[in-house]
Amino acid sequence: MKAEQYQGKVKQYNADKGFGFISSSEGDVFFHISDFPADSGEPKRNERVKFNVVENGDRYKAIKIERVEDNSAKAKKSKVSTHNKSITSTLLTNFRR
Repeated sequence: MKAEQYQGKVKQYNADKGFGFISSSEGDVFFHISDFPADSGEPKRNERVKFNVVENGDRYKAIKIERVEDNSAKAKKSKVSTHNKSITSTLLTNFRR
């Protein structure tokens, strides 16, 4: 792995131990919760991220991890569905008055 930014998905995260793994095209990369943005909560499985790596013994560790907005078709469909439910709920509330 070179000194560049990589992209991947959170493969697993153990909240009790404070670490997990990110799956990328280069392979799985270890990360510690202290390298995740603190203001946006704990990592979730399959969450898209970008990160840099440093050597950690004979393996690599992800650092400077940033969340990436999921622009996949499935994510877009989910956002539209959530938005539509919100509109429907508001309309039904207005009709009941």
